[in-house]
Amino acid sequence: MQGLEGIKVPVRQSNQVCPIHGTRMVYSDRFPTPFCEKCQLEKTLEEKKKFDQVNSIKIARSNLKRVSLVDNPDEYNHAFDNFEANEGTKEWQMKEAARKLAGKYFKDRTAQFNSIMYGTPGEGKTHLAMAMLNAVNQFSEPPQKCLFINVTSLFLAIRDSFDNPLERWTEKYAVKTLSNADLLVIDDLGSESAMSAKKGEASQFVQRILYQVTNRQHRIIVTTNLTLSELRQTYNPKLISRLLAGSSGSQLDFSGIEDKRY
Repeated sequence: MQGLEGIKVPVRQSNQVCPIHGTRMVYSDRFPTPFCEKCQLEKTLEEKKKFDQVNSIKIARSNLKRVSLVDNPDEYNHAFDNFEANEGTKEWQMKEAARKLAGKYFKDRTAQFNSIMYGTPGEGKTHLAMAMLNAVNQFSEPPQKCLFINVTSLFLAIRDSFDNPLERWTEKYAVKTLSNADLLVIDDLGSESAMSAKKGEASQFVQRILYQVTNRQHRIIVTTNLTLSELRQTYNPKLISRLLAGSSGSQLDFSGIEDKRY
């Protein structure tokens, strides 16, 4: 017999027979009570299976904080419960709409559609996008890998990799990681266009990466301070087509809400 520590333990056969496997049970000086080696092996394998399942769930749920790129770590605390909105106001309507969309992503992990949250800065788009992710991340069974990416932080990280080959966020890593998430938030889309030489137009570098991601990823929540018209002016039509894919009924217009940052 091989113990749990990997050390072989000499055993002797007893007169008792295992009622399950019909084989002679064994014992040793260390384990004087007769036991079935096959039963012990099955028990060990079952315990390992349960441990692996629990560990994989923990890893999947930790993906949100372990891999995401946020503008401010406090954003991880955003939830529906701490989004202040009086019933009947537009803030409340956006909150309820976001909650329903989160429910769709939560109930059907195969549902392929994008959600677009647009409006001027400070209207709660980032808060509700993270609230959606937190809800799906916390309650999905089996868990869904959720990822929150601030778009400016992403492209700054990728550009850092140009000078540092050890930097994790290479273009290849970014495309693979964003594409493999079960639910992805791309936050503040359009802010990265400030890095382009042409004002108001996203660079070819930015569009190439976003195109690769949206070509593979079909469960994206986008927040942007641009209008839908401005998005079409900023990005390639093929990219816009993929961003808006399946977003009918999931385009939330936050315009007109008072700046919630003050």
